[in-house]
Amino acid sequence: MTTEYGPDQLREAREKVRREMSLLDPSWIASRSGTVYSFSSRSFTVPLFAEEYTVAFPQGTVRHADGSPAVGLEEIILLHYLVQADGESNRDEWVSYRDLPGARYHEPAFKAEVEGPLSLGLEGRLEALRAWTRDHTRALDLPGDVAVAWEALPRVPLLVIFNEKDEEFPASARILFDITAPHYLPTEDLSVLAEIAAARLLREVGAH
Repeated sequence: MTTEYGPDQLREAREKVRREMSLLDPSWIASRSGTVYSFSSRSFTVPLFAEEYTVAFPQGTVRHADGSPAVGLEEIILLHYLVQADGESNRDEWVSYRDLPGARYHEPAFKAEVEGPLSLGLEGRLEALRAWTRDHTRALDLPGDVAVAWEALPRVPLLVIFNEKDEEFPASARILFDITAPHYLPTEDLSVLAEIAAARLLREVGAH
């Protein structure tokens, strides 16, 4: 994993972010995060890769759409997102992981654990990838066999670029971030988000 969250760190992070969220106004959170807050149910509805989660306020408990509890990294990402989001508008200016705050020395791990497996898994699956992108992403006019923006969270798109192997080069996949991504999540969480995205994409195009 690219993340350093262990069991103790997860528990501490969960407790800390729940305390922070309980001190905020839910309407303020919703307006800045682009999520929906229900006063009747006292909860936010937050889509993560188009899967809807509910986050109770002020308790900060996170549940899947079917009511089952969401725990672990996805839970932390959703809570951090609600607390940190500041409403900054996306710019469609894309940066690599190494250009995020504090990420420069973690780039080798990101390449090895996110972009490397994604490159290998998508090799030979260009048409399946193109078919998948039509339903899940926004095409961008950028170099690459596939270059699409995939909304991970409201206002947090990921840029996925893939080039199929040819006679000169191996298959290559990259995940980049809108320059505004740090307005919504800590750098460590953005690494986790990209890892979740890569695993989900490989599964949905039949590479797993």
